[in-house]
Amino acid sequence: MLSEREIQDLAQYNGASPIVSFYIDTDLTHHSKDAVKLMFKQSVKALQDDKALPSAATGIAAVERFLEFEYDWQSLGVAVFANPEGLWKTVPLPAPVNTQGYVGSKPYVRVLSDLLDRFAEYAVAVVDREGVRLFSVAWGRIQSQTEAMGEELKRHKQGGWAAARYQRHADNLALHNLKQAVELIDAFCRHRECRRLMLAGNAPVLAQVKELMPAALRELVIGEFAADMEITANEVLERSLEVAAEAQRAEEERLVAEAVTAANKGGAGTIGLADTLYALREGRVRVLLVQEDLQASGYECANCGYLTVTEVARCLFCSGEAFVAAPDIVNQAIEQALNAGASIDIVRQNGALRQAGDMAALLRY
Repeated sequence: MLSEREIQDLAQYNGASPIVSFYIDTDLTHHSKDAVKLMFKQSVKALQDDKALPSAATGIAAVERFLEFEYDWQSLGVAVFANPEGLWKTVPLPAPVNTQGYVGSKPYVRVLSDLLDRFAEYAVAVVDREGVRLFSVAWGRIQSQTEAMGEELKRHKQGGWAAARYQRHADNLALHNLKQAVELIDAFCRHRECRRLMLAGNAPVLAQVKELMPAALRELVIGEFAADMEITANEVLERSLEVAAEAQRAEEERLVAEAVTAANKGGAGTIGLADTLYALREGRVRVLLVQEDLQASGYECANCGYLTVTEVARCLFCSGEAFVAAPDIVNQAIEQALNAGASIDIVRQNGALRQAGDMAALLRY
């Protein structure tokens, strides 16, 4: 799977030769291999129409060879970054993407940032009164799994005093098992450095599990779903991805609302391209929020890298007078945010963000 560090390394890459960035839809449930190769050639032709092809012919040829002879066709998509100076990186993707190509002085990382945001790692704990099964899910796949079972709880069918005493014993044993399950979940999340946790089981058991959790672990829980211990790994993946998508939408709405409110009150938030780009250059952006379909061009200070949507005579930061055209200012903003250690959140169809200008940020100060 891809890590934030790898995207940051790509965003920070500097080379003298043009860099080609290709995202290719390789979902063979919808396209044949020949159709995939044809879509790639069409994306190359689009670059040729934009007069970008001659400066990147070597990189494009390398990508074409990779697709023809080296790619294993096991993922739903693939990203490839190349230039003649030795940059070569391929990334299997967890979801289909629109086949598209870019040529520039930097790798085009916007799509990767979006996918990392959508398919970030989380843990799933399937729990009952006798044991726990633990899964780590990232990049659309189960990365690891383990399980632990406590002492079996047997039902006592006879009535009377003996039955009541046995039931107390069974309840105590179940509580012991659940406490052990919580300890195992906590250790699993610490080991995996999980920032999100999902619970699966029946409602009464999950309620008890959450009561037993330390506060720090409980805060990681993003959702839950009904399941028994016989659930298959594929079912865990399918159901958890649905819950994760719902949790992400709710988190996006919360972040956008927080940024808009802070900006309107003059607090630690910005809305709109101009103000957000300014805060980005100041190094104040903690979380960058970008509408999924936002496209914008602008200008970049040749001296300090300040991005602006309007042409200005003098840079507001370094007083430089040389500006270069920035045909995709959104991707450059994402690169700068990554380089500054900010979180990137690509937001889908959010009306509040649309009204705020399709870009916003939560600030460090």
